[in-house]
Amino acid sequence: MEIQVFNDSEELANHTAKFIINLVKDKPTATLILTSGDTPVKTYHKIVELAEPEDFAQVTVIGLDEWVGVPATSEGSCRYIVEENLLKPLGVNPAQYTFFDSMTEDLQQECERVDQLIFEKGGVDFIVVGIGLNGHIGLNEPGTSFDLYSHVSKLAEITISTGQKYFNENTELTQGITIGLKHLLEAKTAVMIATGEKKAEILREVVIQDPNINLPATVFKKHINGHIWIDKAAASLLQ
Repeated sequence: MEIQVFNDSEELANHTAKFIINLVKDKPTATLILTSGDTPVKTYHKIVELAEPEDFAQVTVIGLDEWVGVPATSEGSCRYIVEENLLKPLGVNPAQYTFFDSMTEDLQQECERVDQLIFEKGGVDFIVVGIGLNGHIGLNEPGTSFDLYSHVSKLAEITISTGQKYFNENTELTQGITIGLKHLLEAKTAVMIATGEKKAEILREVVIQDPNINLPATVFKKHINGHIWIDKAAASLLQ
């Protein structure tokens, strides 16, 4: 696990964007798992600014997770955030990307569909995630096995409350559907990005603790090519 600290969120976004652009230039058919959230959106804007649309003409993009019962057209869905801030501005063909259908009646079958796509593509080349205040990765809440592929999760109270910031009105959130930590461990490159003082305490815990399922983000300590990229504010409690 490699930790790199940047001066601010702008510098972090610039670095992450250039890394992703270079990765798809080296492997035009790369499979990328992308997340939503405030910090990744800055990175996506940078990619749109710096990349040529043809750079992403052959990639496969998979969304990290979704809120169960929230439609893809909602401003708080992973699909909406990644589409509006990256995929549509770059002109990526919708046939090249997929997100969990969180409105389906058969969530287990939906997990299997996404898993099968990943296996058919030969695995994940790159995954980018954030970190929740309780250490969750995607919607893999504390207590989630590192050995799970895509699955449905019961959301923690802190995830439900902080998740409201993505919506214009109060939205009922109870479950998530998410890429599992086993996919992250098997990805060729895994990156966690975080900014701001509010993430400093949980990041300190990730550094201190051994890998354990009660703090999902510690999975990065088991990854052979895992990177944690944070700004100075998020790194303020690290030695």
